[in-house]
Amino acid sequence: MGIFKCKNAEVHMEQGPIGRTLLMFAAPILLSQILQQMYSIADCMIVGHFGGGNGLAAAGEAALILSVIINFFVGFSTGVSAVTAAAFGGFQYQKLSRILHAVVLMSLISGAVMTVAGIGCSGIFLQWIHCPEEVFSPAQYYLRICMMGIIPQFIYNMGNAILRSLGNTREPLYFLTFSSGLNLVLDVLFVIGLGMGLPGAGVATVISQWVLAMLMIWKMIRLDVRYNLQITRLFGDLKELPEIINTGLPSGMQAVFMSISSLLIQDSINSFGADAAAGMVVFARVEGFLYYPAFSYGMALTGFIGQNYGAGKMDRVQEGMKKSILTLSAFTVAAGGILMLAAPVILKLFTSDPEILRNGQQAILCIFPFYFLYAINQVYIGGLKGLGHTGFPMLCSLLCYCIFRVVWCRILLLLFWDIRVIYFSYDVSWIIMIALLVSQYQKNVILYGFGLHSVLR
Repeated sequence: MGIFKCKNAEVHMEQGPIGRTLLMFAAPILLSQILQQMYSIADCMIVGHFGGGNGLAAAGEAALILSVIINFFVGFSTGVSAVTAAAFGGFQYQKLSRILHAVVLMSLISGAVMTVAGIGCSGIFLQWIHCPEEVFSPAQYYLRICMMGIIPQFIYNMGNAILRSLGNTREPLYFLTFSSGLNLVLDVLFVIGLGMGLPGAGVATVISQWVLAMLMIWKMIRLDVRYNLQITRLFGDLKELPEIINTGLPSGMQAVFMSISSLLIQDSINSFGADAAAGMVVFARVEGFLYYPAFSYGMALTGFIGQNYGAGKMDRVQEGMKKSILTLSAFTVAAGGILMLAAPVILKLFTSDPEILRNGQQAILCIFPFYFLYAINQVYIGGLKGLGHTGFPMLCSLLCYCIFRVVWCRILLLLFWDIRVIYFSYDVSWIIMIALLVSQYQKNVILYGFGLHSVLR
């Protein structure tokens, strides 16, 4: 039996071959993340060579601040997708409509608040992470420009999560492809053609983000009439808001804890100087080829698990988890090996500075061999969220990413003043997190078998 398709490219995934269904569903998400990473690399290359002195380090410092805000709503939207997937899988279209309108309204209001707060507090944020003095001013200017893109980023991420939970992963890919192409063209025009430097890259990004958000709004308006977005209903029935917050908030806080961990770790990295900070920036661009596929697959799995759990098909949930662990682990090991071999060549695309290159390659060699552990974590996080359990992954992130990594670095750096201490904190934290997530997932499976699955919600 094939996959049941609705109008407008939405897909029910409670039937059909599990492996093929997962791949068909996850492939556009993986491609979109790889596309984003390709754009990020091109943008980094342009900034690195034409963004002015210390442009690369300044962009990296500002990106850390932005990631805290954006990742919260990416995480929040992932939690929301579990609710919408369950409603869609159970054919509860009126509830789905109420959720969609409440989520869009939240994106507009919270985005406006965060934009104002972000612009006003940009200098304070950079001081918190001890941004190197030589890059402080350009980082603050760039950060203020990028804050103008907070609202459209919220709208796109929320809309993308909703479409993903409905089984529609192709059209967000099309929108992102167009937006990334536009962003790259504007980067070349503003940074190279008009000589605007790093601020030009920020303006290009904000324009493309607003175009992307408008495309997402257009799509949500054109969904099935039973649950499509209607602007006149934005301030209507908000009865689903408590469930949205209860499910989305822990998932959002999980992402925040990851970002805060990065900020705190960056503080330690900054103590090794601007070259170390820039080295971590170029490392992150290469890391994206592993991070984004694993993270996006976890998001896709949440939709698949949510729909099948909503339909009461736990056997498909279990089989989907097994196939996902094998698929994502194999991909991460293979891709990580290729990237480690190609690292010396890839890193030179961003900079010719030997110290930045040395720091970037050292990070790759310390972290990439163990990256399959992060991939396994994302499978279990996606599975738990699909079952409606977003609180435990949040606690795991707080414990493993924030508390453990920071304590590890603060203590061991006193004994061994070596930046590799920071890099290895990632590897050890992934091992601890796997043990916690696997234990919790198995408890949920056992409770489901006794009809007590809701106990751990």
